[in-house]
Amino acid sequence: MSISQENKNKLKSILGQERVFFKDETQMDQATFLSFGTDRTKVYVPDYEILTFPKNTQEVSEIVKFAFENDIKIVPSGGRTGYAGGAVAKSGEIVISLTKMDQVLDFDPFFGSLTVQAGMITKNLHKEAEERGFYFPVDFAATGSSHIGGNIATNAGGVRVVHYGLIRQWVLGLKVVTGTGEILEFNGEILKNNTGYDLKHLFIGSEGTLGIITECTLKLTKKPADNRILFTAVPDFPSILELFKETHNMSLPILAFEFLTKYCLDKVMDHLHVPDPFSEVSPYYVLMEFEITEESDDEKLFSFLETIMEKGYVTDGSLAQNSRQAETFWKYREGISESISIDYTVHKNDISLPLRNMNPFLDDMYALLSSKYPGFEIALFGHIGDGNLHLNIVKPKDLSDAEFFSQCKKVDPSMFELLQKHHGSISAEHGIGLLKKDFLHFSRSSAEIEVMRMIKKALDPKNLLNPGKILP
Repeated sequence: MSISQENKNKLKSILGQERVFFKDETQMDQATFLSFGTDRTKVYVPDYEILTFPKNTQEVSEIVKFAFENDIKIVPSGGRTGYAGGAVAKSGEIVISLTKMDQVLDFDPFFGSLTVQAGMITKNLHKEAEERGFYFPVDFAATGSSHIGGNIATNAGGVRVVHYGLIRQWVLGLKVVTGTGEILEFNGEILKNNTGYDLKHLFIGSEGTLGIITECTLKLTKKPADNRILFTAVPDFPSILELFKETHNMSLPILAFEFLTKYCLDKVMDHLHVPDPFSEVSPYYVLMEFEITEESDDEKLFSFLETIMEKGYVTDGSLAQNSRQAETFWKYREGISESISIDYTVHKNDISLPLRNMNPFLDDMYALLSSKYPGFEIALFGHIGDGNLHLNIVKPKDLSDAEFFSQCKKVDPSMFELLQKHHGSISAEHGIGLLKKDFLHFSRSSAEIEVMRMIKKALDPKNLLNPGKILP
């Protein structure tokens, strides 16, 4: 697709010469240009025509109206930390990067809410909340680079979902731009607003296919008084589930319950040069974070550790003695994605299951892989508290990337059939994007998919917004 000089001038009149870039010009080197049209998947090659950097909702609206008038497809671009191909631009689109939309717009100290532009980095949002005496609890490994708008567009969860829930629970209001350029505002200044359909929830988890989120009003809470990290070695997967059940008997609030395998731990130790946590090897490890409010709570934790060891749920355990050790414990869990993604080629699957079905699913899954793909290794970790497993297949050294991904495409339908059998979901928090759209029927009925199509048609009549994502 070639862009006429007239259309180039129109976009420059909207944004100014310094905030719009064209593939066929040399304002920006090609590697940097193309980086705004991809995410962390290695499957798709970006190929698009125009890169824009709006600073406010009105400019986003004007860009979308331009695209609507000229039938040009659009891909919204945030922190590009996704693993489902949801931010990939590969068909001559306009990429709308929200990088420059990172301002605080409003703060309500009575309601405890913060309104920000959608391009704010999640870690910066945490800082803005804390500087105002509040706490925003949605947190995950990519908070240093992900955007809050992208978090909302994928209904992100993270490591503390077991206590605080998904990001959906923390969104009070949104401002979005639909596929025609129309601006919709869903009020976030009041908590009780029973006036019909709560339309903002359509856009939470929609991956930019219904509208571009440009502003958001977020509910804040109080920061935990203090916390303690307990890292344990676990003999088998059923013991992880029993250990989680045991936390229900604790009087202390549990903030996080994360698990990883020895395979994952080894990769983190190699990559980040952190020490082995225990003298003896264990097949599984669990990290638990508890909120504490008084000195006697430490005694409760030591008593809890004794109980779970007596019951055989853990074979060893350590309570972090200082902030440095707590940080190291978290590195064992949060360093996994970086450690395997940088040094290996990985096929990622982000799935969820009812906790009671996890063990039979994994038994079936390992049987499937050992019978049909015996050379594949699995990096398994996740947020057990909310039923979320990250099941990553690591490429064997003797396979090319193309052959590896070809085999993974054969594995996925069999895996999703097992998920369907055990009442799970093919995506827990990373979304559908390009990678999983052909498998949506494993988690959604044909009637549900048809309703999704109708909603998409109403809000994006020309199918310009992030086309090819989610819906097959």
